[in-house]
Amino acid sequence: MVKIIGVVASLHGDGLCKRLVDSALRGASAAGGETSLVPLSDYDVPQWSDENVGRPEELSAAFDEMDGIVICAPVYYLDVNGLAKDFMDTVELGDASGKPGFGIAVAGGTGKGLTSALKSIYYWFFCKSIRGIDPLPVSRFNFDSALGIAQITGLKLVELAKSPPRPFPSMADGIAHHQSLPFMSYEYVDEIGLLVRQLLDAPHGKGDAEGRGAKTLYERGMGMIAEGRKLEAVGPIVEAYQILYY
Repeated sequence: MVKIIGVVASLHGDGLCKRLVDSALRGASAAGGETSLVPLSDYDVPQWSDENVGRPEELSAAFDEMDGIVICAPVYYLDVNGLAKDFMDTVELGDASGKPGFGIAVAGGTGKGLTSALKSIYYWFFCKSIRGIDPLPVSRFNFDSALGIAQITGLKLVELAKSPPRPFPSMADGIAHHQSLPFMSYEYVDEIGLLVRQLLDAPHGKGDAEGRGAKTLYERGMGMIAEGRKLEAVGPIVEAYQILYY
C-alpha cells in the first residue's frame, strides 16, 4: 500500500488548508492509499540556517517511506506563509526523487497571490526532485469546486505512486516538466485574469449589466495577451477585476 502524506502549512489547524488537504487525502484513501496528515502548527519548525537543515527530526520522520505528498499553504503577501517556507527550507524527505507531489495555494480576501505562491511550492518540488502534478490555485471564489478537484487529484496521486518513482534523467528534464505545468508561467496580469474568470464563474456574482461589462473587458484583455500585448492587457483585466470584486 502506498503512503501519501498531507501537509497543512497553516497556523489555523482547522481552516481552509486543512479542508483541502482532507479532501485530497479522501481521494487518496478511496484509491487504496494509506494517508497521514501532518499539520505544521503541531511541530516546532525552525527557521533556516546552515545548522538547522534537517533539524526538525520529529517532523522529518513523518515522511519516512513516503510515496507521495500533498502540501497546501496559505498566501501572505503574494507568496507562501513563513511556516510553509521554514518547512520547505529545513525538512528532510529522504529519497523523494521522482515521487509525485500535489501543491495547493489558498489566497483569502482579494485572492491575489494564488498562483505566485503556488509557483513557490512547485519550485520546491523541483529542488527536491519531486514530480509535481496538477497545481491547484484556490481563492474564496472557487473554493467549493476546488474541494472536488483536490479529491480527484488525491486519487490520481495514489495511482501514480503505485508505479515505481520516475526520477528526472537530468536537470533539463526536471525544468521542462515543471515549466509545462499549468500556472507556472503566470505573471501578475495572468493571475488577475484567473481571478476574474473565477469571479465570473462564481454562483453569486455581480448583476447582469456589471457582469457583462466585466466579461467584455476580460475578453478584450485576454485577446491582447493572446496577441502578445500583455502590458496593454493589464488595464482592462484589472478594471474587470475591480468591477467584480468591489
